[in-house]
Amino acid sequence: MKNILIIAAISVLFAACGGSANNQHPSTKYEEKKASIAEMEQESPLKFLKISGSHRKNIINQDVVEGEVSNKATLTTYKNIQVQINFLDAEGGSIEKQKHTLDDAVKPGSTTDFKIKVKVKGATSVSVDIVDATADK
Repeated sequence: MKNILIIAAISVLFAACGGSANNQHPSTKYEEKKASIAEMEQESPLKFLKISGSHRKNIINQDVVEGEVSNKATLTTYKNIQVQINFLDAEGGSIEKQKHTLDDAVKPGSTTDFKIKVKVKGATSVSVDIVDATADK
C-alpha cells in the first residue's frame, strides 16, 4: 500500500511540474511570435507610421512644410517614406498636391523630422499624409 501511495505522489508531482507533451522551448515560441509581428509590420507600413506637419512662408516667399514622422512598429525600420502634401487655399480648397520621398529611415519606436521647401501660389495651409513606405529588411 505504501508503494502505491509513493507512485501516486510521484505521478502527481510529475504532472504538476511540467511533464507536458509540448516539445517547444519558450524561446522558440518567442521567436515565432517575433517573426509574425515582423511580417505584419513589413506588410502594412501605413498602420505603423504617423505624420504631423505645419506650413509657413519663409523670407523669400517659399512654402516651408515641416513635420515629423513617427514609427510605432516594434521591430521594423521604414525607409523611402513617400509623403503627399495637399496645399490648401484660404477657403480650404485644394490648390495642388505634391509627393515627396523622405531620405531618412525611421527606426522602430523613433521619430524623424523633415523639412520640404516649395513654391505654391495661394497656399495658406497644408495637409500631410504618408502614402507609401518600404520596410528595411
